[in-house]
Amino acid sequence: MMVKIGNSMNRRTIDGCRATQTENRAAVVILFSVFLLASIAMVAGPGLLTGPVGNDRVASSLQVPGEPVADAGVDQTVPQHKNVTLTGTAADSDDVLANLAFTWTFTDGGPRILVGQTVHYVFDNLGPFVIMLNVTDPADHYSTDNVTITVEEDTELPVPVPGVDRILQQGANNTLITLNASASTDNAQIASYSWEFRYDKQDYTYNQAIFQFNFSKPGKYEITLTVVDTSGLSDSRTLNVTVEAEPTFWTEHWLGIIVWSGIAIIAVVYLVKKLRRDHELVTDADKEKARLQWKNAKKTWKIFRSNRLGFTGFIILIIFVLMAVFAPYIATVQDPLKSSNVEQERPIIDPDTGEQALDPITGERLFLWRNPHAPTWDPSPFPIGTGEHVRHIMGTDGFGRDVYSLTIYGARASLEVGLIATLISVALGASMGLAAGYFGRITDEVLMRITDFFLVLPWFPLMIVIMAILGREFVWVIVVIGITSWPSTARIVRSQVLSIKERQFVERAKCVGAGDAHIIASHIMPNVLPLIFANTVLLISLAIFSEAFLDFFGLGDPDVISWGMMLEEAYDQGAFNLGAWWWILLPGAAIVIMVLSFSLVGYALDDVLNPKLRRR
Repeated sequence: MMVKIGNSMNRRTIDGCRATQTENRAAVVILFSVFLLASIAMVAGPGLLTGPVGNDRVASSLQVPGEPVADAGVDQTVPQHKNVTLTGTAADSDDVLANLAFTWTFTDGGPRILVGQTVHYVFDNLGPFVIMLNVTDPADHYSTDNVTITVEEDTELPVPVPGVDRILQQGANNTLITLNASASTDNAQIASYSWEFRYDKQDYTYNQAIFQFNFSKPGKYEITLTVVDTSGLSDSRTLNVTVEAEPTFWTEHWLGIIVWSGIAIIAVVYLVKKLRRDHELVTDADKEKARLQWKNAKKTWKIFRSNRLGFTGFIILIIFVLMAVFAPYIATVQDPLKSSNVEQERPIIDPDTGEQALDPITGERLFLWRNPHAPTWDPSPFPIGTGEHVRHIMGTDGFGRDVYSLTIYGARASLEVGLIATLISVALGASMGLAAGYFGRITDEVLMRITDFFLVLPWFPLMIVIMAILGREFVWVIVVIGITSWPSTARIVRSQVLSIKERQFVERAKCVGAGDAHIIASHIMPNVLPLIFANTVLLISLAIFSEAFLDFFGLGDPDVISWGMMLEEAYDQGAFNLGAWWWILLPGAAIVIMVLSFSLVGYALDDVLNPKLRRR
C-alpha cells in the first residue's frame, strides 16, 4: 500500500515538471516571435506602415469604412473686427461633398454655431478661438477637426485710394466725373467712407464709396477722402480736380503771339530804318552781301558737318523737334493727363465676401490689370474712357497713364523751357556784358558786382525761393531759369568786348564821330555774336536740366507734361522698389540724350565759329 502511494506521488511530480517545461517553451516561442517582429519592423522602417504614396495605413485601418475625414484648414492670426472666412474640406469614400453637413462650433461671448462648408464671421473680441468643424454624412458617420483663430488688436491704418488727379475742360462734356474709393484697402474691414471738398463757396460731404459730381465751373478743387475701418482707425488722402476755362485764342497761343510779335516789331523797325536810309528795300550792295553770307554759310555748314559728334547731336535734336511738333500724331494716347485717357486698375472681386481677392500664399491683392503695368505690344483688354484699347508699348505709370505718350509730349516742355529761358538768359547776360565791357569804369564795377552776387549764390536754392514767391505755373518756371543762368554769359561777353574795343577799327569809328550805340551794334556785336551763339546752345542744355531738376523736386507745374515730372512721380510712387524700370528709364534717358545732344552741338559750333579752335 505504501509503495502505490509513493508511485502515485512520483507520477504527479513528473507531470507537473512536464507542464512547467511546456509553459516555459511557449513563453520562449512568444518572446522569440515578438523579437522577430520587432527586428523586421526596425529593418523595414516606416515602409510597412505607409503605402506606396505615403498614405497612413494605420489611420485608414482605424477608420470606419464610409466615415468622412474633416479638415478645418490652417490656423490663422487676424486683426480685430476682420471678417474671417472659414473653409472646410472633407473626404468620404461613400458620399459626394454635396451630401455632407458642415457645422462649425466655438465660443465667443457665448456658444456660436455656423453651418456651411464656407462660412464668414467677424471676431470683435481679442484672444485665441478654437473652432471645431463637424462633418456628418447621411449615415450619421461624422468626423471633427479643430482650427485656431488668434485675434489681435488692429494697429494698421486703412489705405484710402481716391484715384488719380483729374484735369477737365469747361464745356467739353466731361465735367461730370465719378469718384470711386472702392480700391481702398484695410487689413480688417472698412467701415465708412467720407468725401469732403468745397465747390462754388459751398462745402460738400459724401459718405459713400462711389458718387458722381459735376464740376462745371473753372477752378482747382482739392477733394479729401477719409476712410475709417472697423477698429476706428482712419487715414486720409487727397486728389485734385482742375477744371480749365474754355480756351481762347490768346490762352492757346500766347507764347507764339509774344514771339512772333517781337519778331514783327524788330522787322518793321529794320525796314523803316532801311527805307529812310536807302529809299529801297533791296540794294545792289545788299545782294552782294547776301551772296557772300550764303557762301560763308555753306562753308560753315561744311565744317560743321565734318565734326561727327556735333553733326550726330544735331540729328538727334532734329528728331526731338519732330517728336514735339508731331506729338499728337505719333503718341498712342491723345492728352495722356486726361482722366478719360487713363488705364484704370481692375481688381479681382471675391464673390463670397464682395471684397478684393487676396493671394492665398502671399496675401497680396489680386488684379486683372494693375498699374504700373509692364510694357506690352498687345492692346489692353480693357478700354479707356474713349472706348479705345490702347497698346502700351512702354507700359503705364502708377496712375495708369501711358509712359510712351508722356515721353513724347514731354519733349515739348523741355524744348520750350530750353529755348525761351535761354533767350531770356542770353539777352540779360549779353546786355550786361556789352555794357560793362564797353563803358568800363563805374559801369563795369557796378554791373560786375551784381554779376558776382548772382554767381556766388547757389542756383538751386535761389530758384526754390523765387518759385515759392512766384508760384508753380509753367511760365514762372521759364522766367526763373532765365533770370538765374545769365551771369556766365555776362562774364564771357565782357571779356570778349574788352579785347575788341581796343582794336583799330573801333578807334577809327570813334574818330569819324560814330556814337556808342552805333559802335556797339555795328562793330562790337557782330564780333561777339559767334561766341554768344555757341554759348547759347550750351545754355539750352543747362536750362533743360534745370527744368527737370525743378520738376523732380515738385516745383514744376503739375498740369504740364515734362520728363522731370515723370521722374518725380516715379520716385514718389516707389517705382524703384516696384521694379517699374520703364517708368524711370524713358524720361531719364530722354533728358540725358537731349542735354548731351545740345552740348555736342554747342562744342561743335564753338570749334566752327572760333577760328582759333577750328580744325584745319
